[in-house]
Amino acid sequence: MTPTPRIVSVCYLRVASAEPQASARFASDILGLERVAEADGDIAFRSDSRFRTLSLVGGAEAQTSVGIEMWDEAALAAAESALTAAGYTARRADAAQCRTRYVTAAVLAEDGSGNAIDLVARPMQSGRRYFPSRDAGVLGLHDVALRSTAIGRDRAFWALLGATVSSYVGDITYLAIDASHHRITLYPAQRCGVLAVAFEVESLDQIMQNSYVMQERQVRIVQGPGRQPASGQIFLHLEGPDGIIYSYVHGIGPATSRGRPARQFALSPQALCAWGSVAQGVPELMAEGE
Repeated sequence: MTPTPRIVSVCYLRVASAEPQASARFASDILGLERVAEADGDIAFRSDSRFRTLSLVGGAEAQTSVGIEMWDEAALAAAESALTAAGYTARRADAAQCRTRYVTAAVLAEDGSGNAIDLVARPMQSGRRYFPSRDAGVLGLHDVALRSTAIGRDRAFWALLGATVSSYVGDITYLAIDASHHRITLYPAQRCGVLAVAFEVESLDQIMQNSYVMQERQVRIVQGPGRQPASGQIFLHLEGPDGIIYSYVHGIGPATSRGRPARQFALSPQALCAWGSVAQGVPELMAEGE
């Protein structure tokens, strides 16, 4: 019997960076991540017990991708078969591609919009304590937000992998893969790509402290501090390099889809932020008319 595909975690983000050294300074000096390695033009960072959770990849062939940990190699094979049968791009990574991702095996897939999703088995753990470059209160990589140009096809992609919908805000879709309200969010957009990556911090105190640090360092705050009504997640969104928003988050609620239908919210300012913060210059984070 073929095992049901099962997702364990969002385990890394690989960012195709035009200026890796400049992006690395942001990751270290601003976000407070731990810089751990640099090889073959790639610069890697830790945010928790894993060997790396953020990699900055240079070169003309570089592609931004999200790493999704599968339960085991059997689940990885089942996911590959399910995606291929449904018409999605999914191919086995070779030894060199697995080595640069620090995983035992991988399937390089694309969702309906063309976002690169690395399905991986047995990602490397560090074995030593995470030591941040500054006291930002980071506990680890929490979730990613993807731009979606084909929202129905993208929902079907994640459903094949075992993700379930927790909530909708308009067509914005929050996807659960564990007890947390969401680990992946799909935002309807005019182009594909990673919209945001979020790092969990210890408490509301760290959200507020980091907001003042960003003001002092003249880092543009895209939105927040704010709170999502759908998930209860408190957030601070920062404008980062390479067209990606970096966020500090805290206090997310449980996965409401586990045991009851997904909740539907209207696409309104109140449904995007209970505290009234409004996104600046990011259409995907804004209600119509804002």
